[in-house]
Amino acid sequence: MAPRIAVGQVVKRKAVIVKPDDTVHRVARILSKNKVGSAVVVKDDEIVGIITDRDILDKIVAKGRDPKTVKVEEVMTENPITIEDDYEVQDAIDKMMDKGIRRLLVTRLGKPIGFVTAADLLAALNTYNTENEEETNEETEVYGICELCGQYGPLYKVYIEGGEKWVCESCKDSLNL
Repeated sequence: MAPRIAVGQVVKRKAVIVKPDDTVHRVARILSKNKVGSAVVVKDDEIVGIITDRDILDKIVAKGRDPKTVKVEEVMTENPITIEDDYEVQDAIDKMMDKGIRRLLVTRLGKPIGFVTAADLLAALNTYNTENEEETNEETEVYGICELCGQYGPLYKVYIEGGEKWVCESCKDSLNL
């Protein structure tokens, strides 16, 4: 029986709000200050997009554009996939798999409260499962998206840089863990 854990219980990354006409430079500073990888773009109380550190790298830095002149609305992802905070973790995982995305914007009554990643959701389920098993089997079959290479498949929990990450077997082998 899968645990009933609400997505809202798993949100670790708070929603940082920016405006469509903010410059990418301003957003990069906000992301850096808040130590987060993405921000929610809100206009007139409506969620209109998200902008991630990847967007900034791929669409601005890598192309040699000036982050001080480019507006968020030019590079944001419009109509981001969201999930209400009272849905279950499994619903969120299903939605990510279905849409092929690595982070979900969690909302409460349509207002942004934060993000969850595949790793957050898997860790929540894993914590529950280890609390409810007498003997913990080290090679639990956990499937998901590798946090290093982005491939889908069986995952292994590893500890790097003082934190835990879920990685595929080839990334685990290449880390020599």
